[in-house]
Amino acid sequence: MLRFVLALPLLAALGACAPFHRPLAAADRGKVREVDVRVVVAQESFMFSAQAPGVSAATGGGLIGALIDSSVQQSRQKAMSAEVQAIVGPLLDYDYRVEAGKALEAALAEPTAFPLKIRSSQVLAAMPVKAEQDARIAATRDGPAYMVLLLQYALEPGLGAFTTRTSALLWQDGRAEPSYRASAIYQTPVGGMVRSTVVRRLVADDGQVLRGVMRESLVQTLHAVAMDIAGARGTGVKTARFNVNGSWVTLAGQSFDEQPGRVLFRDQDGAMYSVRSAAP
Repeated sequence: MLRFVLALPLLAALGACAPFHRPLAAADRGKVREVDVRVVVAQESFMFSAQAPGVSAATGGGLIGALIDSSVQQSRQKAMSAEVQAIVGPLLDYDYRVEAGKALEAALAEPTAFPLKIRSSQVLAAMPVKAEQDARIAATRDGPAYMVLLLQYALEPGLGAFTTRTSALLWQDGRAEPSYRASAIYQTPVGGMVRSTVVRRLVADDGQVLRGVMRESLVQTLHAVAMDIAGARGTGVKTARFNVNGSWVTLAGQSFDEQPGRVLFRDQDGAMYSVRSAAP
């Protein structure tokens, strides 16, 4: 079980990618021979979020507190958007969808990168309309399984970290209900300096660092989902730092995979976190 060293408002912030988990049953895993993967990235550019004031929580909840929170949040968001836009304009030249497509191509070229054989992959700007989605799910009755990764990406306030939050769903056998679903959160530090310096480093050499982070985020998300589908189990408690709304907090929990400098955690709801590993 994942233990969070967080205040309650920060716990709410982590819940932006609603935790839910339905492991792929062994019987269903055995029936999947191929899978069509669709990565849906609805954003056109980076998202930034101003930290919520927390008036509602401090006043015991209720409509008035919520309205105050909403008003203050909107004001902070507008102020921060103006500040951020003046600094991070160069970042908007880089398209996450393009880099995600290249990461998917690499996954297709490496058969052992995913436990299910990927028959086709595509990056979309939006979910298919309902009729198309229903038809695609129904087609799994006599064809390949169908997986959708709904992905959101963001730079944390202060540009301290790059984060993606992904919901993964898998349909098979023509069933309307997904046979697998999970949440995966990826994060890597990108800051530690003043914003203008961070931006220059990210976009230097035609955005080499930023493009690399974008591609790694999808590769690591696919890896987390792959480990989960394969039924990975916990290997011990580890700790890591996580940036929430510009503040660094400590996560401690059960890891189920480690790579050089990176660890995968699973929380009590099954949500997965791929984060930089902390020093012992």
